[in-house]
Amino acid sequence: MFRHSSASREQAENFIVRATIDQQISGWGESCPREYVTGESIGTCKQFLQDNQESLQAIEDIGSLRSWIDDHEHLIDQNPSAFCAIELALLDALGKEHSLPVETLLGIDQLRETISYSAVLGDSPYLVYWLLAQRFRARGFRSMKIKLSGILDRDCQKLQMKQTKRLHKRTIRLDANNLWSSVEDCSNYLQQLPKAYWAIEEPLQPRDSTELIKLAERIEADIILDESVTRTNDLTHYDGAKWVVNLRVSKLGGIHRAIQVARVAKTRGLNTIVGAHVGETSILTRAGIVLIQYLKNSQLAAEGAFGTHLLTRDLATEPLRFERNGQLRLSRTSCLAQPGLGLKIRTDLLKPD
Repeated sequence: MFRHSSASREQAENFIVRATIDQQISGWGESCPREYVTGESIGTCKQFLQDNQESLQAIEDIGSLRSWIDDHEHLIDQNPSAFCAIELALLDALGKEHSLPVETLLGIDQLRETISYSAVLGDSPYLVYWLLAQRFRARGFRSMKIKLSGILDRDCQKLQMKQTKRLHKRTIRLDANNLWSSVEDCSNYLQQLPKAYWAIEEPLQPRDSTELIKLAERIEADIILDESVTRTNDLTHYDGAKWVVNLRVSKLGGIHRAIQVARVAKTRGLNTIVGAHVGETSILTRAGIVLIQYLKNSQLAAEGAFGTHLLTRDLATEPLRFERNGQLRLSRTSCLAQPGLGLKIRTDLLKPD
């Protein structure tokens, strides 16, 4: 089980879409609809696909895909996870049709660098938390995201553990998952925690930009925006490096829209993190890698690539997952040289609609 202050999760709930070209070429897409993030569910994603299937069938190349995104901006704003799975499936299929990796299809240079992923510690009972922290430390992770509980003694204990204290402050960030409703309550709580972190994610209620700006003036830590940013318009309230945008492909509505948000964030001087949902399979990990390559691996941190480190089974026959030290070497990632997303999908694991 993975737990944080907004939800706990024992099994993955992912929306998987298959797109076909001429009944011969199949592309696969994935998203992780979360009601507490975008208000979506598996049911609403299915409904979105059903309602828009006819117009989506007219997409035949990258140009028409981009036109569909532009023409349906407001609709995707309300259903980003639903469209994410659809877009990834279409990109995978179009890449296979033209024998091109998705990066080439999108005009993104492929890198041969190493991606360093963060360890993520949920709000588990202390013994479980300690064991996981020990395991991540032994594996050589140098970046860590810690979920807060809102219980002061418990959260202080997390930040005082030797496994945590051995890490530099600049490598630890907190995730509050919208714990507090007021600036006063939040700032008072943070003042009592050990100063062992550089940023806190979503401390207040989602999209409450007025209060978030007030909080930013009262605390030293940077503020990471996750649920508060699901479209480019959400960035209009924020300027400067005090703010960090969590770019999760699923909640932003796919790769094209994630790139749009990243581009606007850069113009406003905001930093970025490439995030992930708990339970993502290799399809969304691969989408995150596309985004990381667009950013030229300049993000402050990356999440995901857990694969079968976390999942009992992955949809990809060769799961994408970080190595012992939390790193994934793009030069050794064979799917990047294959058409589309380059993944072979285990259809036997899929539940038919």
